[in-house]
Amino acid sequence: MQTATLIIDVATDADLPRVLAIDPRVHDTPGRREFLKRAVGAGECFVARDGRGIDGFAVFDRSFFDQPFIALLYVDPSRRRRGIATALIRHIESVCPGDRLFTSTNASNVAMQRACEALGFVRSGYIENLDEGDPEIVYVRWLPTRSKS
Repeated sequence: MQTATLIIDVATDADLPRVLAIDPRVHDTPGRREFLKRAVGAGECFVARDGRGIDGFAVFDRSFFDQPFIALLYVDPSRRRRGIATALIRHIESVCPGDRLFTSTNASNVAMQRACEALGFVRSGYIENLDEGDPEIVYVRWLPTRSKS
């Protein structure tokens, strides 16, 4: 069986409907749709595609204390465990200006915690009171070619 090559691109307006369609939080999270529209319009959303369509996306911006930050990462549930999240993160690392990259996830999101730790991110702190009873864990990755001495 031959598998298609995964391609990471900056999302375009034409990609927006699929990005919105694979993110279930668009329907129950106030402002999520507008956040994604702004990210696509600003060139801050990357999509992963394998020839069958968009399998996942990541929003990369400077919304975290003006630091390079993966603000959102989502992979279509039917396409998980195939290296898509890893490919998106590695691509963002390659275009990241600076010596470190931040991201965060809820304490309840064990899969994302494992992914972060497997990719060399380390816990940098916690933020309470964003989601009741589910603290946010902040991660940082010192980028290898620009690491701290």
